[in-house]
Amino acid sequence: MTETSLLGLRTVTTSACADRVPGPATGPHSPRHSSHRIWHRLGTIAIVAALLPGCVNTKFRTDAALPGFVSADEPRAAAIGREILNQGGTAGDAAAAMALAMTATLPSRVGLTGGGVCVAFDAAKKEARTIDFLPRTAGPGGAAMPALLRGIAALQATAGTMRWEQVAVPAEQVAQFSPGVSRALVQDLTDYGNRLPGDSEMRRRLMPAGGVPAIGTTLSQPELAATLSQIRRNGVPAFYTGQIGTALAQGLGIDLATLRAFQPKITGTVKVPLGIVDAHFAQLPETATGTGLAEAWKAVAELPPAERAARAARLLGAGGRGAGVPGAGLVAMDMNENSVACALTMGAPFGNGRSIPGTGLLAAQGVTTGGFGAPGLVANSIVGRSLFTGVGTATGDDGPAAGPAALLAAILPSALDERGAEAIAASIAPDQPGRSQFVACQVAQENGVKTCKTGADPRGAAMGAMIAKERPRE
Repeated sequence: MTETSLLGLRTVTTSACADRVPGPATGPHSPRHSSHRIWHRLGTIAIVAALLPGCVNTKFRTDAALPGFVSADEPRAAAIGREILNQGGTAGDAAAAMALAMTATLPSRVGLTGGGVCVAFDAAKKEARTIDFLPRTAGPGGAAMPALLRGIAALQATAGTMRWEQVAVPAEQVAQFSPGVSRALVQDLTDYGNRLPGDSEMRRRLMPAGGVPAIGTTLSQPELAATLSQIRRNGVPAFYTGQIGTALAQGLGIDLATLRAFQPKITGTVKVPLGIVDAHFAQLPETATGTGLAEAWKAVAELPPAERAARAARLLGAGGRGAGVPGAGLVAMDMNENSVACALTMGAPFGNGRSIPGTGLLAAQGVTTGGFGAPGLVANSIVGRSLFTGVGTATGDDGPAAGPAALLAAILPSALDERGAEAIAASIAPDQPGRSQFVACQVAQENGVKTCKTGADPRGAAMGAMIAKERPRE
């Protein structure tokens, strides 16, 4: 018996089987080598082994730690995502918990009245999907349809395994028992706090002393905690019906029946084939989304690596200056190769600034483009393997399409140049529009072993975390 590694999964095979599996080339290769050939070669190791007699249904046998990864634009949310993975949750569970938590820890960019978009890869089904819950205009004055909760619930229902209350309770606890204001929220309050009316409920909660709180200041949000408690105990429909639904309909000027009828859309993705793997982007009708990203990718793929990001930004219309819609991002990759990336927004800093009485919520502003943020991933749909998951988001003052431009600046060097997370982060130009965070994986050509790390734009506030568990012997 010999032990071989098939794309990073150590399996026990017979020596005869191992002899029949061709190994990858080990000679030197050019810096401009084709990523198509790399992915074909590495993927062939696993595919051929799966087809050969004696290699089917082999048992995994390894003591190696199985890592999971999370990253979010707010550190407490990232810590919650890490804990969800530690409890045995999937990438979908972790992403849902982080998104809900940021409604309390980063309400300037994430809220139950806002929305966003996620791209998720299901390793068991070997397919990627888009969860579209953009906060599109539905009420007077550009008020957005409250889309986030149904979107996140759809993500968790299709990509998660935990009970709903397990992923919902951390957000409620954070709203009730503040862990302290993060640097990200302090910065947004400094830049955009004047959008909150002086006599509003949310201004009193977020700026209790009248000015911007110091980092670490505890802020209690009992109204939001009560709203989240009802959602945890009674499920998502409680938000769109009953007292909360009535308050939302009245506060936003949206017909109650329309509010109750809202559902997110789950579709496929826009794919860019890369040999044995594919890059996946969100499939949305708005500009600066999947189709535009794919077109920009194809236009810059053959350029020298140092020129790609700037050229892609120009193609997307991202100039790096001017007012824009800010977003927040999160990513997760679990121990079973599932991955999720989400871009979230309130449509403007703190939405339109109006509080919805008694709910702890701000009204969101509708969006018409995907410039606030773009999620994306790279996966092998033949063997069910995640290789990159990332998101680019706009800061709010870096012009249109900053989020999509930031995503391409991170995903291109990972997919085309095999760069690791640290190298990708170091390559981000100081004038690059938007901010990115990601989990980037590298696959050793010698044995197919995969190693991954979190990474982020050093100019941003994103925090990544890893959780590792020992794989039991079988």
